[in-house]
Amino acid sequence: MTSRATADITPVLVTYNSAGILGWSLPSLSRFDDVVIVDNQSHDATADIARSLLPQARVIRAGGNLGFGRANNLGIAQVRTRYALLINPDAQLQDGAIEALHAAARRYPEAAILAPVLYDEPGVVGDFFRGPFHVRQHGPRVTPEGDLCAEFVTGAAMLLNLDAMRGIGFFDPWFFLYFEDDDLCMRVRRAGRPILVVHDAAMLHRTRQSSTPSARTTLRRVYCMTLSKFYITRKYFGTAACIGLVLRVGLGSLLTLPLQLLAPRKERLLRHVARIGAALGAWRHLSRAHCFEPAD
Repeated sequence: MTSRATADITPVLVTYNSAGILGWSLPSLSRFDDVVIVDNQSHDATADIARSLLPQARVIRAGGNLGFGRANNLGIAQVRTRYALLINPDAQLQDGAIEALHAAARRYPEAAILAPVLYDEPGVVGDFFRGPFHVRQHGPRVTPEGDLCAEFVTGAAMLLNLDAMRGIGFFDPWFFLYFEDDDLCMRVRRAGRPILVVHDAAMLHRTRQSSTPSARTTLRRVYCMTLSKFYITRKYFGTAACIGLVLRVGLGSLLTLPLQLLAPRKERLLRHVARIGAALGAWRHLSRAHCFEPAD
């Protein structure tokens, strides 16, 4: 059944080998007349499962793995409604969430981004709003008593006011994966637009279940996270700060690698290898404007 909220909002999802989680998450979007799904060339049945679960969805095959930000930009370009709901495949809308987000967007028309409260499981608050990327704090997680302004919110679920965002821009395509949401929030705040967390909007978030886990996935995830941290540091604090971070991360991981080989814990070992690889990759490209190869 279409409501005012679902008529004004188009969900946008980016998938990559997400077949295992879609049966849990996509049914929560069945009320929407239009859903945009951008598939980053999954090697499993993700696209077919998405079409089966949401026949009304427009499934766009990206033709390659564009990463999170560029694929979302591709999906946002297809949206014809006033708002776009960016939501990860491992996030599930809870009852009343979309109505609460829509009501808040109308109540606070100056807000560019509105985010729900994310729960790791019912009653357990997740990591959904936070401080600046360079001074991240990991204190106790609490549920806000009401709507609040935040510096940064996670890209796992955010409602974009497209009228406001078109004047700011969407995701920086130089971020392949991770920290693109930090950068987006930074630019929104610099433009003088609020970012809001909506108390009555709840979503469940099964962290890091958007793709099938494997050693290769871990390597790729940590490599991309590290490289994106280098890029956002350079973008906001300059090349010297980026070089310092590259040296700290690369040399630190290299010096501790022998200890990991003597008493290997597989995931920790993979993390160190990925960080060393990212540091080497960034070092090769520090003479360029970006740490990444040019985005097409």
